[in-house]
Amino acid sequence: SKLYSRIEKYEQISDRMELEIANYLNKVADGRLSYEGKLQITTMLTMVTEIESMGDSCYHLARTLIRKQEAKTQFTDEIVANIDTIFKVVDDAINNMMQILPQNELEESDLNRTYNKETEINNFRNVLRITNIENVNAKKYEYQAGTFYMDLVEEAEKLADYIVNVVEAIKEKRKAPK
Repeated sequence: SKLYSRIEKYEQISDRMELEIANYLNKVADGRLSYEGKLQITTMLTMVTEIESMGDSCYHLARTLIRKQEAKTQFTDEIVANIDTIFKVVDDAINNMMQILPQNELEESDLNRTYNKETEINNFRNVLRITNIENVNAKKYEYQAGTFYMDLVEEAEKLADYIVNVVEAIKEKRKAPK
């Protein structure tokens, strides 16, 4: 409950920061900028939006876990292991994004790592969807557990999409003429 409140607080802060940064960038864009400068502002706005969406995803994950707890639903060891696995890959993708952010040059290998992580997450999500249906039908766990499980998996996949969008915005920002 404490952790949930903290996540909720930081999600609200990220909403406010997104607005403040976007307002500032819009004011800058209203000034006398070159075409290239306006392109850079646009990519920065995209990055801000996508990073804020990552905060939203974290909040949705926390809400799902609270709903699971309130419903007194239990996950099997297999579900817990699969959730741990997908979030390990998401964590790797976030770390990769964080390494890319301060770099002056964006290497093709950076992009490939990002796309590979997202593909890995998408493929794993697809496998988990199929096995979830099979496991619910085989009564390995309750339908409600499967629903919460898939909510977490789907949100992890959304996080991966936002990460790709941030990295692609970085790519656009860096290749824009200066």
